[in-house]
Amino acid sequence: MKMTKTDVSRLNRFPMAASDPTVQWSRRSFLRLTGAGVVGIAGSAVTGWPIAWAADSAHDPELFPGEAAHAWLNEVYNVVWGANDSTPTNAARIYCYLSVAMYESVAPSSSSLRSLVGQLTGLPPLPQTPPGRIDPSCVLAGAAREVTDHLFRSSNPQEDRLALLYLDQIYLRRAAGVPAGVVSASLDHGARLGRALVAWIAADGYAGTLGRTYTAPVGESLWRPSPPNFGTAISPYWSEVRPMVLRSADEVTPVAHVPYSASAGSPFWQQANTTYQTGLALTQSQRETAMFWRDNPHTSGLPSGHWMQIVRQVCEQQQLSLARSVETYARVGVALHDAFLNCWTWKYRYNLIRPVDYVRRYINPNWLTWVATPPFPEYTSGHSVASAAAAHVLTNLFGDLAFTDQNAIPEWGTRQFGSFRAAAQEAATSRLHGGIHYPMAIEAGLDQGAAIGPLVVARLQTRR
Repeated sequence: MKMTKTDVSRLNRFPMAASDPTVQWSRRSFLRLTGAGVVGIAGSAVTGWPIAWAADSAHDPELFPGEAAHAWLNEVYNVVWGANDSTPTNAARIYCYLSVAMYESVAPSSSSLRSLVGQLTGLPPLPQTPPGRIDPSCVLAGAAREVTDHLFRSSNPQEDRLALLYLDQIYLRRAAGVPAGVVSASLDHGARLGRALVAWIAADGYAGTLGRTYTAPVGESLWRPSPPNFGTAISPYWSEVRPMVLRSADEVTPVAHVPYSASAGSPFWQQANTTYQTGLALTQSQRETAMFWRDNPHTSGLPSGHWMQIVRQVCEQQQLSLARSVETYARVGVALHDAFLNCWTWKYRYNLIRPVDYVRRYINPNWLTWVATPPFPEYTSGHSVASAAAAHVLTNLFGDLAFTDQNAIPEWGTRQFGSFRAAAQEAATSRLHGGIHYPMAIEAGLDQGAAIGPLVVARLQTRR
């Protein structure tokens, strides 16, 4: 999205509200500025942006607040929530690419961050920052707009929310006193950066996973579409997507599951019976835990979105700068991307039957799970793998930090966790309460994610 001369002229007509905190103004309802802060059109996390700080003349992202990044994360979460084709795998891919775009927009202006070029698989050299004054928030807006336009171009009319957010952030920077020429140059550079990233994104193998017929193999122990929805297999070819830092999609190998057996009392039967008996005796607290971490399509921004919202909340609670915020998003986004890639690769190799089908065949033909069983194979638990990987990366950054997680669905409330690993353990256990996994899939999934997390930490160097 290149800024035209007309755009610059329009921006020049909005002189510096920052110099007069009593000024209130609006432009076609896009923005409202008061002495108390700024409120954006999309209801995103721009409210209360400290004007003087945001206009810092040095334009050092180490001194900026992180609201610009949080606003983009929030709106992308909302678009993923409303998209018709959201899947757990592609959601993780989307959050990862948004995070990389935000990070690469900010890192060149930071004294402490280094580019991910040469670290993420296939990421080529990116456009260099032009000479002169550049505003990191505007670069971020330009890059994020290009990248999200590519990621959502065929998905959902809610993508318009991102166009409005883009305008929001332009006017916020002008309101903060950033000259129109600086805004224009920064947006143009961000757009160039975004287009370079889009070329890299478009070659990641995702397009080749679409529109292909999948015929599930047939066998007593093998996955089949499950009640109550009997949906078709989600992302059966996801192993063909390019990793971020893993050497291959299957680099981390989960421990093999208990050998399949239909015999009552066998170790496999006991796994299924544990899930079944847990479902029969659910407490209200366990039901609420299952729903807090359900993170289904059309009811949330998916499991990876839940963890990215945790990142946002922690960054806000810790009042992290823009530089520290995009670093956290990038590291967790990469971990989630590769966790889902690795998990899905093994899901379709093992192709194991879901508990609901096993229980209905061998224990109770009328049983249904508390949380609807999703349409893909059982082993291992995706939420467990992703949660453990994200928790490791966050612990590496913050230590055993106590934090608050407010669910995006208000009815499921707010939870306090003493550490990221405690949150990951609860997320994993919620899949047993929901009835959609065997205990072994949860335990092996946590171990699998705990192996992916350290690889991300070791291979992704974000500090100079």
